[in-house]
Amino acid sequence: MPIVMFLNLKGGVAKTTNAVAVAECFASCGKRVLLVDADHQSMASELLLGEERLHQTETRKKTLHDLFAYMLSDEFNPEAMREYVTPLASNISSAQKKIDCIPCSHRIDEFTTNMAKARKGYQSNEEFLRRLNRLRHTFARWCNDNYQYTIVDCPPTFVIQVIFLLAAADYFVLPAIPDRLSIRGSLYLLERLRMRGYKRIQCLGTLWSLVRVQVAKHRNIMKWVEEKRDGYAKLPQPFATVIPNMSSIANAMDYLKNYSSYQAKYQDKSADLFENVCREIEERIRLAQKESENH
Repeated sequence: MPIVMFLNLKGGVAKTTNAVAVAECFASCGKRVLLVDADHQSMASELLLGEERLHQTETRKKTLHDLFAYMLSDEFNPEAMREYVTPLASNISSAQKKIDCIPCSHRIDEFTTNMAKARKGYQSNEEFLRRLNRLRHTFARWCNDNYQYTIVDCPPTFVIQVIFLLAAADYFVLPAIPDRLSIRGSLYLLERLRMRGYKRIQCLGTLWSLVRVQVAKHRNIMKWVEEKRDGYAKLPQPFATVIPNMSSIANAMDYLKNYSSYQAKYQDKSADLFENVCREIEERIRLAQKESENH
């Protein structure tokens, strides 16, 4: 029951698009899925819930920010975490009953910009962070008990919710555009993870996204990474499936429409690509688990 983050310190590499498409694909295949939106812009939440339902979660204070605040309270009960989950989180009718969402909120910035208010009596920022970090196992166990996959959409920065989720998650996917800036952000992320001592979470691989095959530089960089040339050798092994810059994927991000099936939303070619990505994710998780058992 893995927790998989979509993570890169470079913005604009389609983390949200890939996280939503993968979550909906798993749900369409009959798996119970939770998408956790860790980005204060709440774009994944809006794509799954629509603007009106997202606004309702903000009004009712049922967001990731509010869940964190509740987890830090003396009244915290893991069974009540369900109250912060919004069900039926898709405009695909065949997937709705299988996918839930914990939406984000712009208020989550309070945990870093106004921590004194958020920590509710804790004596220091360090004590606040330690208290929240101790609950990562509780959060992970709850996700594992209730869902077959938990997909996390992350902002391009190490804010407190990302730090918390990195400690709770099992794996991460590294979406990247095959250009120098995107790869620089990817390598910077890997170095930051190493320096911060995140040894438990494993990278499943680089997911090439927004690829323009007509651009020679894109083709060359993908080749150099595959051949592990020079500075490209440290980038995690790319997935075999490449996600092009396609209008059908952009069109699928229109939450105002309703769809009967995954294929109807993403159209056949795009749907096939994301189904292949999901199969690769499952296979790489199986291999990682098998290797872990052997050690």
